[in-house]
Amino acid sequence: MGMDPETIHPLLKSLGEATSALSADVLASDGSVPVASWGSATEAGLRGAELTTMRDAIRELTSRVSAPDAADASAQTSIPGYGLIAHPLRTSNFVGGLCLVRAEQEPWTDNDRTILQMAARLCGSVMDSGDTAREHERRLDSLVSYVASELMSISAAEHPPTIARILEDLGRFFDVDVCYLRYNDPELRASVLVDQWPRRTEIPDPDPLGVVPWDTNDPVFRGIQNLREPYIARPGEETTNYQERVHAGSGVPEVSMAMVPLITEQTTRGVLGFVHFGDRVWRRSEVHALKAIASLLTQVDGRVIAEEQLRHRAYHDELTGLPNRRAFVDDVTAILKEDSEAQVAVLFVDMDRLKTVNDVLGHAIGDMFIKAVAKKLRESVRPDDLVARLAGDEFVVMLRGVSTSENAEHVARRLLDNLTHPLDIGGHVVSRSACIGISINGETSSTADEMLRNADVALLEAKKRGGDTVVSFNDDLHWRLLDRADLEFRLRSAIGDGEMRLHFQPEFDLRSGDLTALEALVRWEHPERGLISAGAFVSVIEEINLAADLGRWVLEEACRRLADWKAAADAKPPPVVRVNISAGELISTDFVGFVGTMLSRYGHAPKELGIEITESTVMRDLEDVLATLRGLRRLGVTIAIDDFGTGYSSLSHLKQLPVDVLKIDRSFVSGLANDSGDRAIVSAIVRLAEAFGLTTVAEGVEDPSAVAALLELGCHRAQGFLMSEPLPADEISRWLASPRDYLGSK
Repeated sequence: MGMDPETIHPLLKSLGEATSALSADVLASDGSVPVASWGSATEAGLRGAELTTMRDAIRELTSRVSAPDAADASAQTSIPGYGLIAHPLRTSNFVGGLCLVRAEQEPWTDNDRTILQMAARLCGSVMDSGDTAREHERRLDSLVSYVASELMSISAAEHPPTIARILEDLGRFFDVDVCYLRYNDPELRASVLVDQWPRRTEIPDPDPLGVVPWDTNDPVFRGIQNLREPYIARPGEETTNYQERVHAGSGVPEVSMAMVPLITEQTTRGVLGFVHFGDRVWRRSEVHALKAIASLLTQVDGRVIAEEQLRHRAYHDELTGLPNRRAFVDDVTAILKEDSEAQVAVLFVDMDRLKTVNDVLGHAIGDMFIKAVAKKLRESVRPDDLVARLAGDEFVVMLRGVSTSENAEHVARRLLDNLTHPLDIGGHVVSRSACIGISINGETSSTADEMLRNADVALLEAKKRGGDTVVSFNDDLHWRLLDRADLEFRLRSAIGDGEMRLHFQPEFDLRSGDLTALEALVRWEHPERGLISAGAFVSVIEEINLAADLGRWVLEEACRRLADWKAAADAKPPPVVRVNISAGELISTDFVGFVGTMLSRYGHAPKELGIEITESTVMRDLEDVLATLRGLRRLGVTIAIDDFGTGYSSLSHLKQLPVDVLKIDRSFVSGLANDSGDRAIVSAIVRLAEAFGLTTVAEGVEDPSAVAALLELGCHRAQGFLMSEPLPADEISRWLASPRDYLGSK
């Protein structure tokens, strides 16, 4: 058989274009690699299993039309989306067919069949005119080009089926009985079978061909580790051990073989091998072609390895090697997609106070502790359960076969017992408590994201209750979650839509009854729920990063109202209006400048504006807070510490802070008349304030007996429901016009 590619390829191209085909292939009857081709299924977008189906259909159709008993006529078939037609192609030394593929949009016509028949005859005439040896070399060139086109741009997911398909094509092309790919594994110090064609139907256990150590008395496998050049072995005494191993693995007593190394940067990564039952001579041109194919496989391996490494990093936590959030959600989603009623539970695990470990022992020990926790989690669940690390000290576990909260809680408590057991980490004994939130598929969750979110909500509830606590997501938490989601959705536009309101609670001098200040308190005029106090939505405001926007609105609205009261002819304005400031606002770089702008815009003296901060806010970012407070002091604004006595400030810190007022927390004031402990605390705070030259204000005064106790202890200012609840700005305006109503009006 002979063939001139420069003649055949234009012929196939003309045939393809005349019939609107995607590809045209000349194949031998054994369905091996095409003798000549035009077009490509891969260029048409086929990948993976679809491409394998296409190749199998072409081979089957070619074999059918070229069978000895087949009529000398065209035959056709189809696969989803594509139609195939083939015509026999026979010459003096070639039996095969000419096959066309096109998108399945219209049936093959008589004209198509006539054109195909004429092309087959022309191909046959060209193939009969050449030299057999030269033709074999041309077919080898076509083989290398074919393998290159198959491997072009395949992904890591497409790599295994593509390799399987190429091994089959190579095996058929070279007329061998086995074609295989083996990789070297440096950790195992062995050669590992990756794939082979044809697949063995019966594999011994253990498989003598599966994993073969380099340290063996078999010279063939011993040499695989550092093989640099193609290796040919034929039946003979020098390959006795190899022959015995192959016989044990396949049952064939005598074989010849060829192996070509896959080399990357002077390292032998593996071998591409061929086995022929009995003796076979390998031509030099065939070996050169195999070296080229081995080089192509090596290049693809490098690309696929790099892609797999990138994918692994994208889907795994770098520190622990566990799957990350993306991988966890994808895996759970796949499970629920396969069975929406799958018995699945998600456990959200959070280790308590990991920051302390990092601060005291260092981040290296903290990382070792996290890795140890990951290992314990993985060892504490079944192999088919999922464990992932989300971030920091947060892990999630998916349990299979768990359908009730009770069963999930039983597993969760066992996990807690294992996790909280002291660990020896780098010579340090480390023990942390933990909390777990649980969500069950089908109860209140139906997707991976919902299960993860609901388990997170349950975890937050567990953390509120304290360490080593397990909480399952339930209807109560579900409605609270919906309520919070509604608040978040509406809060994002509430400030701009003018739904926020300011109420003001008066502060009085208990001796004279004079008004000493007004505290601005934000309220939300919810379109459906009515007036909502700050305690119900401020935490949500902080979580969605709107605290600064709200805080600036409150500050400007308070300044505007104060300006209105000062301008009213019939009202005596309050000496000072106090505004509560969040931690985020306090450490923002331009906060002092914004306060100065508001004072200037509304014409207020600095002493007429008070800023209130909590003890916990001060201690969170002490250095940054100090810088802001000193800036406010330079402006002349008064500063009060709210809820004093409940935070963590020490005397040394109090001495540093440029504050003017300590507001005693209501928890110490409510039982002042009857609780000696509260009296002692309030007395100590008053004495402390006196020592630092500060004013004290008691919060939450609701009983006349508390007033007498406060006066006795030396605290002369107070606010609370006994005197007045927080009132809308308009009502405060009317009240300021009637000073006789201040104290004792209730």
